[in-house]
Amino acid sequence: MSDLLALGASGVRAYQTALDVVGENIANANVAGYSRRTAVITENPSAGSGYPLIRQTAAGNGVNVSSIARAYDAFLAEDARLAGGDYARAEARQYWLSEIQSFLNTDTQGLSGRMTAFYNAAQDVAADPTSLSARDAFVAAAGEVAAQFRGLAQSFDNVRIGIKQDVDQTVGRINDITNSLSTLNASMRRTAAGTSQAASIADERDRLLNELASLTRIDVTTRADGTVDVRLDNSNGPMLLDQMGPKLLGATEANGRIQLTLDPFGNSGLIAVPSSGVLAGLADAYTQNADSSRAIDTLAQQFVTSVNAAHGQGVDLNGVPGGDLFAASSLAATPSRTNTGQATIQMEVTDESLVFAGGYELRYDGGTSQWTLSRNDGSASISGTGSLDLDGIHLELGGAPKGGDWFNLEGITGAAGMRVLVSDGAEIAAAAPWSANIAAANQGTGTVAVRSNPAAAALPAPIPASFTIRMGAGNTYEIIDTTDIADPPTVLASGPWTPGAWIPVNGFDVQISGAAQEGDSFVVAPTTAGMADNANMQRMIDTRLGNPGFESRYTREVTRVATSLNDTQALASATKAVRDKALEARDSASAVNLDEEAADLIRFQQAYQASAKIIAAAREIFQTILDIR
Repeated sequence: MSDLLALGASGVRAYQTALDVVGENIANANVAGYSRRTAVITENPSAGSGYPLIRQTAAGNGVNVSSIARAYDAFLAEDARLAGGDYARAEARQYWLSEIQSFLNTDTQGLSGRMTAFYNAAQDVAADPTSLSARDAFVAAAGEVAAQFRGLAQSFDNVRIGIKQDVDQTVGRINDITNSLSTLNASMRRTAAGTSQAASIADERDRLLNELASLTRIDVTTRADGTVDVRLDNSNGPMLLDQMGPKLLGATEANGRIQLTLDPFGNSGLIAVPSSGVLAGLADAYTQNADSSRAIDTLAQQFVTSVNAAHGQGVDLNGVPGGDLFAASSLAATPSRTNTGQATIQMEVTDESLVFAGGYELRYDGGTSQWTLSRNDGSASISGTGSLDLDGIHLELGGAPKGGDWFNLEGITGAAGMRVLVSDGAEIAAAAPWSANIAAANQGTGTVAVRSNPAAAALPAPIPASFTIRMGAGNTYEIIDTTDIADPPTVLASGPWTPGAWIPVNGFDVQISGAAQEGDSFVVAPTTAGMADNANMQRMIDTRLGNPGFESRYTREVTRVATSLNDTQALASATKAVRDKALEARDSASAVNLDEEAADLIRFQQAYQASAKIIAAAREIFQTILDIR
């Protein structure tokens, strides 16, 4: 009788546990990372004969729940982690490339449009060199080009800062996850295998591993006790987590690249960013941003160099030689993070050549209410209130500073440092420094042109103010001083003449083309103030015609970013599809199927009820026996 009771009791206990497991599966069916549990029901071993303290039974010893099995496929789980990491990389890269693309545009408000407006304004000056309104419009167009370059530089810097912040946050989360995994490893070692607690720890472990794989590529080794070792990138990568604990991950930036440090307080050195995960996508975007920023800096430098070289060869409306139209460097005042006041600073560089390359420090003394501007090496300084002047730098100071507030003044170059140096349209050097005229008495049809050539030095000192090129017999020429009234005048230089060839003079070359005859003369004189000459403006316009031109170079960079973004969008779409299929395959092996659980619920409920009836039958039989007595 006791055997029948024991059999029923074992069944009730076993199927009650099985029902509990089914109930837990149903309750957690929609919980992310939950793996289906199964109660493993096995027959209790029968007691055999030959052991004096064990009673031999004929009906067996019932059933027992030997363990709680967790549905898990290591291969599918690893495949899902890899696919998720690939998609996370493409998604992170796509986001930041979209940010870069948003401020790189080729419309009229973009850099390409501003440069087009600049050259169009130059055409207007060339059409009417004495028009002050056209000249002022040209200066304004130049300012818009410089402002657009600076705006692009600021946008690239903002993206760089944003990506680096995301990198730091991602690295911080990676460190948090490895610390949590280390804690779970310790819990797993203390937990009996085949229990619901062990399954719950394994679920949390796998959830963290999935998140970690979405942040950076990892290689996971699962030990027999359920604990894990994690390496970066692949099975040969550096160890991120082992049985001793996690290694601290760090990130650094250098030369436009993101690199990682593992255990930065040890001697690990720099390691490359693994090939998948959010961290890889951020590193890709950081590199693209740095490359595009360098391309715009190079474009700015080339534009400034070309335009300045042309502008410097001419003279302005006042007859003054032209200087640089643009500067490719400037100073920027960066406040200290410890500042508590609200100071205002207006800075102007009045003489670029005097600025100290080592930078400056501007500090406010609350006790004396004075500012001190000093070179960083301490070799010169000046103190005062209101305004300060040092090394060609003029500062206007105001606002409400507090004692101890200070600013660092550093030089910035490239697109960020670009600015216009000319504010008055009359100072635009549109005219060539020399003008050439054909003598009225010439018998031939020769024409004359002049170009600047600082290397030309064909005349001995003293150099006259103006020259006459006189054609001699047998295709020769002579250069004489136009003001020389001697008969014959002194010949300063002479040589053979070939039509169309450039004749060096002094700081410029003269070209005589066509059919010039012996005795024809051409007068070359300095351009006078107010002359309607556009030769040098035409030279500035010619800087547009590179191979490709400046607008085309910018458009090429925009196209390069757009192409990379399009490729990334296509990759994100493809990797998302792969990830979704991998997740579907993983979940088919480990996720809860409510239809199956409903069937198990009925099956175990019936088994539980049947076991309970066994106990009831045993009780009835026992009661019957008692009644007989």
